[in-house]
Formats: sequence, C-alpha cells, structure tokens
Amino acid sequence: MIRKTPLRKAELGSMNTKRFVMVVFFMALLVAAKAGAVTIALLPVEDLSQGRNGVNFPLTDFLRQSFEKKGFDVIPSQDMIAFLARNRLRWLGFMETSHIFQLREELGADLVLYGTVSQRQELPMAAIGMVLTCVRTSDGKVIWTEAGGRSKADISNFLAINEPRSMDDLLPFLAGDLLKNWPASIEQNAGKQCSLVEKTTLSPRFVKPGDKVQFTTTLCLAGGEEAPAQVLLMVGDDNYLELVENAENNFSISWFAPDWNGSLPVSLVLVYPSGEKQVFYAGSYQIDNSSPKLVLKVKGLDVHDIPTFKESIVIVPLWQAPEPISRWTLQVRNLAGETVAGSEGNGNLPKRFTWKGKRQDGRNAEDGVHEIIVQVWDRADNVATAISKVFLRNNPPRPKVTASLGTDVIEVELASEDGFPVNFWSAEVMYADGEVLQQQQGEKLPAAFRVPYPGKSEGRKLECLIVMKDVLGNRAQQKIEDLMQFVHPEEQAETEKQQEEWIPEF
Repeated sequence: MIRKTPLRKAELGSMNTKRFVMVVFFMALLVAAKAGAVTIALLPVEDLSQGRNGVNFPLTDFLRQSFEKKGFDVIPSQDMIAFLARNRLRWLGFMETSHIFQLREELGADLVLYGTVSQRQELPMAAIGMVLTCVRTSDGKVIWTEAGGRSKADISNFLAINEPRSMDDLLPFLAGDLLKNWPASIEQNAGKQCSLVEKTTLSPRFVKPGDKVQFTTTLCLAGGEEAPAQVLLMVGDDNYLELVENAENNFSISWFAPDWNGSLPVSLVLVYPSGEKQVFYAGSYQIDNSSPKLVLKVKGLDVHDIPTFKESIVIVPLWQAPEPISRWTLQVRNLAGETVAGSEGNGNLPKRFTWKGKRQDGRNAEDGVHEIIVQVWDRADNVATAISKVFLRNNPPRPKVTASLGTDVIEVELASEDGFPVNFWSAEVMYADGEVLQQQQGEKLPAAFRVPYPGKSEGRKLECLIVMKDVLGNRAQQKIEDLMQFVHPEEQAETEKQQEEWIPEF
C-alpha cells in the first residue's frame, strides 16, 4: 500500500517561490531577446523575368515570414513602399549609400536585405534563380550575400511525393537553401564610422554639364572624439573640394558639373591633425549631356504619304536608346498652330497614345492635317521632341460630275471633288419614271462612261444616283435630278442645231 503524505506549508511555499523565479527568469529572457532584436528592412524582391521593375510579392512574403521566425523585427511592407515612393526609387535593384543611411535614420533599420530573381521559367521545366544580399546600415557595407538556383529536377523523387509542380512550389526550397548560410551572428556596430557621419545629402542626382550640384553633411562628434582638421569632398578619382562649415558640424559645398557624360562617385574625406584619413562613400551623380532619342510611329492608313484616319489613330513612341524619363507632354496642333488637344504626365512615357479626333472640349476636330508633338525630359532635364503629321477625315467624299454631248451619247465624267481616293463608286442613270437607262460601278476615280442620248422628242428627264465610299469607309450618296444640267449650254445648242440641219437633208 502506498501511503500519501500531505506536504507541509513550508514545502508548498518553497515550491511556489521556485516557480515564480523560473517564470520571471523566462520573461526576462524574452524581454532581453526582444530588446536585442535586429530590425531588418526587406525590399520587395525584384523579378527580372517580369521586366526591369518586376516585383515578386509571394517570395517577398515568404522571406518576411522566414526572418520573423528567426527573431528579426521586419519593417512593415507599407512603410517600405512609402519610403520607396518618397525617395522615388523605381528600380528595386539599386539603392545608394545615402538611402541606406536614411533607412537607418527614418525607419530604424539595422540591416537591409535585397532580393533579385535572376531566372524564372515554367517550361520546359520549372526553374528559378535568385540572389540575396544583406547590407549593414551603420556603414553601408555588404555583410552577406548568397546566390543559388533550383529546378524541378533537383527535387524529384521515385514516388513523386511532395514534388514541386510549379514555380511557386520551388520558392520555399530555394529560399530555404539560401537562408541556411545566414550568419549565426551579425556585428551591427561599425564603430567610429557610425557615430561620425550623421547625415549626407547629394542633389540633384542627374544633371547636365554646367548644372550646379550641392553636397551637405552633418557630423556627430561625441565627447572626447578628435575633430577632423579638414572636411573634403572627393568627386571622381582625384578632384578634391573643401567643404565650408555653415554651422557647428554642418558642412556644405556646391560645384558645377563638368562637360562630361557618365557617373561620378562622391566620397567624404575626413583628414585628422595626425594625418589619418577616413573616407566615406556618399553616393554618385549622373552627368547626361545628350537628349533622349525618340521617334513616333503612327498607325494609320497611308494616303499621299501621310497617316490618315477617320475615328481614332494610335501613336507609339519608339526609343532609339531607352532611358528613364522624368516628365512628358503630348500636343495635337492644327496647321494654324492652334493646340487642339493635349496631355501630360510625370514618370515614364506611356507605351502608346490614342487620339480620337476630338478637341479638348469633346467636339470633333476639323478635317485636315494635324501635328502630333511629343516632348520628353530625362532626369537631367534634357528635352527631346518628336513630331509626326496625321490627316483627319470624317467628312464623306463629294462627287464631282461633268458631262458633254457626243454623237448620240452623253459623255459623263465622275471624280472626287477633293481628289481623296475612293475604293468604290456606282452610278445609276434612269428616267424620271424609274426606267433604268445605264448602270456603272468601279473602284477608282476619276472614271468615265457613256449614256445613250435620249431624243428630244421623248421629252423625258434623266436622273442619276451616285454612291461613293472612300478608302476610310466614309460613304456619300447624291441624287442628280437632271443630268443634262451638267452639259455646257453652248455644246447643247450646237448639237441641237446640227441635228435640226441634218434631219431635213436626210
């Protein structure tokens, strides 16, 4: 028999105390872990298979979850998107050192993680390649990078259990492979460099030769730190400029961009009384001495060597050398120089425009020649202009009829009054009572045909119904009540005189 012995009050108190100590201990560990958590800024994963600005959101979410499981504080995605928009960062694979420092200052990021999908295919077999890079925000240095790839063939097995069937199924495998090599510990403090340079600005980043460029920096010198004897800016490889101290620990310098084309690196150089130097890469600026190269392709029917349309026409900008654009305008002008319609915008140029032949107020524009003028400005404010002429025609063709008398016939000539090409015409000549005398049709103008001349004794009037359709589909129909009105009176009189003389002799 087992005897149950009740615990004394002293023993119960001792056990409760131990439990309380253990709970407090584990809570302290959790708080300490949270207090020492590393904050990471995860940029949306760039997907080159979708184009230069392609983004892979499923992979971004997977990486976010993976780092949260590792105990990192991941900056919310909405804060990252707002930061990218605020700094106009359209290309996810590129971020300068100044942006790295801004992420630390504005969002409190200790690390920045880039991800780029370099290969992505579904057929003939699912495969994906990716590069991950981690940058420390305290000094802008790359502290870890990993590249790899996976395909469906790498994960095949005999029983086909849990094999990936699509590209999305491969993402966890590849990301898991890359993150296996994530360092066990990361040194966040870069030492003196972190506390020395508090903030730098370089603007503008894109200039033309002769434009002014300005650089400012704020140094943060803690108590006891040696102040630099000189604060210099190295532009390019060997051009040193001495910064001016505007206020305590605030320095600035401006200069004019040289007559050059390309990117120039900018570094902050601190020279100490001992002769020691510290160099901090501050970014780069782009000098662009050429305008964008742009032409317009207009998709209309070519009539008399000019694109012609009746309802709408498509304008496609074509780049000879594509480059990012800061803003653009499009104008439609008539030959009098009046702006009929227009549009404008910021950022890259739309891939195509459609003009529906309307004025800005919605009314139909007048028929005739118009100029399509597209202007673009690149990031350095170089401007390019492309012009193309188009012909708007909404009005139907206007028949032009002439007639003359021949021997027992009427010679009829049919044309378009303005010479605009047609692809169909028909003419039906009949008496007023409906009896059809002649029917003709064709595809080109001008054209001629003969109608038997009715005798004067018949006393019946000739009518003519004309139908025309131009090459744009505009259709016209005209009824001529008396075809004889187009015969010149003098010719008609001469013919009647000859007939009167000829009858008696016969």
